[in-house]
Amino acid sequence: MSERDPDAINRLIGEFIDLHEAWERGADTFDWKRLESLAREGAHAYNEAAGPSFHALALDGVLHDAFHERFLEYSLHAGFDPFKLVQPGNDAAAIPVIDHDDLAEAALSNASSARMHDRLLALAHERFEPLVAALRDGGELAPEMFKNIEACAESIPPELLRQLAPQLLSRHIAPRRQRTDQAEGYLSTAEARVENSRRPHG
Repeated sequence: MSERDPDAINRLIGEFIDLHEAWERGADTFDWKRLESLAREGAHAYNEAAGPSFHALALDGVLHDAFHERFLEYSLHAGFDPFKLVQPGNDAAAIPVIDHDDLAEAALSNASSARMHDRLLALAHERFEPLVAALRDGGELAPEMFKNIEACAESIPPELLRQLAPQLLSRHIAPRRQRTDQAEGYLSTAEARVENSRRPHG
């Protein structure tokens, strides 16, 4: 699909909402292959220069649950780049395809968000460790790469960020409050329905 096709993005997010509602109605019988197929179709739907990415519309500012965890995992397997920067409009500054600050904040109180955030922290090692090695060999951090790191700093582990751009370490919000227990399991179907009943609409 074209990355500059807001109508296609609207269709994808409509299907995503429909699937989430179907999961809420019957998580035990939900066909995860439908979500996996949608994640594959939308993996590169960044909506460059035409508005928010599919993933921003699906994941930013919502109460995450097991459905969102699966969607993120399927999307990553299909080639979604959570560290990519895009321009939401022709004259707008580049922004990350998802709100890393929002996810890190949500991870402090929501187990699903915490697992999603941990997945990105692990992925950041694969993405940025080669750059750390290049800097150790005398390379310099290009301005565009610094912008990329700055925009995604909340999803880069502190020990890695210290080697890339130590001035950004203050962006990590985890010390503000005790983070949710990572040993907590997935929400039960009943718990998920209660949690999602609190989700704002509109």
